[in-house]
Amino acid sequence: MKSNRLKTINNFKELVPANKLAFKYINDGVNITAEVVNNVLAFSGLNITQETLNTLLSYPRLNFFNLDLSGPKASKDPRPQRGLDLNTINSNEFKKNLGTTKDKVPGVYIWTHISTGDKYVGSSTQLARRLNGYFKGTHADAGKLIPLIKKEGLSAFNLQVIILKDNYVFNQELLLEQYLLLHPEFNLNTLRVVNSVLGARSKALYMYTKDFSELIYSSDIQEDFIFKFKIHHTSFTKSLSTGVPYLDKYIFTNAPVLGAINKNMSISEVQAMLGKDRLEINLSKRTSNQVLIRDVNNVNDTKLFNSIKDCIAYLNTIASSSRTTLLRHIESKTPYHNYICEWYGNKISPIKNKAMQINITNINTSEVETFSSFRKAALSLSTTGPTLKTFADNGKLFQGVYMITYVNSDFVE
Repeated sequence: MKSNRLKTINNFKELVPANKLAFKYINDGVNITAEVVNNVLAFSGLNITQETLNTLLSYPRLNFFNLDLSGPKASKDPRPQRGLDLNTINSNEFKKNLGTTKDKVPGVYIWTHISTGDKYVGSSTQLARRLNGYFKGTHADAGKLIPLIKKEGLSAFNLQVIILKDNYVFNQELLLEQYLLLHPEFNLNTLRVVNSVLGARSKALYMYTKDFSELIYSSDIQEDFIFKFKIHHTSFTKSLSTGVPYLDKYIFTNAPVLGAINKNMSISEVQAMLGKDRLEINLSKRTSNQVLIRDVNNVNDTKLFNSIKDCIAYLNTIASSSRTTLLRHIESKTPYHNYICEWYGNKISPIKNKAMQINITNINTSEVETFSSFRKAALSLSTTGPTLKTFADNGKLFQGVYMITYVNSDFVE
């Protein structure tokens, strides 16, 4: 049986020149623009326009002062509790803006050491969860910031948070973090390149129709297919190794196929195409295609249709409607022409899988091992899964040598 420890050299090697370039910009006092950010992150495939960067920088900032006023809390944990501050994370301001550890609120946070002005910047798509680790003292003792917090307490710091809720686009928090990292005052960060992009393997991937007649999309970074199109790595890996078509329509290769016609499809076009394909598959798995619609303003106003076609015919009397759009609103549970639309009777929900990929990168050798769970990854380093996840979340090196990165996402097959 093939081992799940897939060893490869990823773009971690690119971090060294990228980090050197970042420090050169810092030391030369270069004015940091979107172009400078894009130059540093050229290896990752991430980029930003100056207009978008200006918008992100204009977002309001939440400020949390006078931290650690609550003093040490009673705890069964024998470890030192200095710096523990539960008042802040339990405050109305924190909960209202950042939610709970289960909420997905993306953004950037900045710790400022009051006496020196030194700063640390980090980012997360779940800010409450990340910041809870600082306030509860659960982050690993690594880098410069955590030891300083444990030594002087949270009262030695101020916290600033930039929330990116409005019109958020995936990875914007990383781009804003990278912009800030290129400023000299953020010297509590040990790296000046956002390490969350290190999981992106600079390995080409091509997606064709299953008869290889047309090239749908290609990228030099495989994770583009994960993040842009919600295709999990196990799907294209299976296609690469066995030739089994993805969604029974597409084949993946690591090299271009001669004679194939390049469709030159945009990202949005591919996303729309795959969305339609997935909806069709989900629909084909249903034993009942009856559709129930309910007026959002009147729960007693319901209508039942025996088919999608009949439902569309009715909705067309209200406004122009389409089958694809109706299916999308059914799956997203959002109103369509002021109606909530849902499957009625024997409903089968889309098949949703929880998938994970953990990469362990040895920064001395650039060798990468890939695992399907934190438990399996932890066994290779004689530690525990929660410990590794802590290092992955705070971006610190495990044992001073290993960079832990991961992708954890829901995807539909």
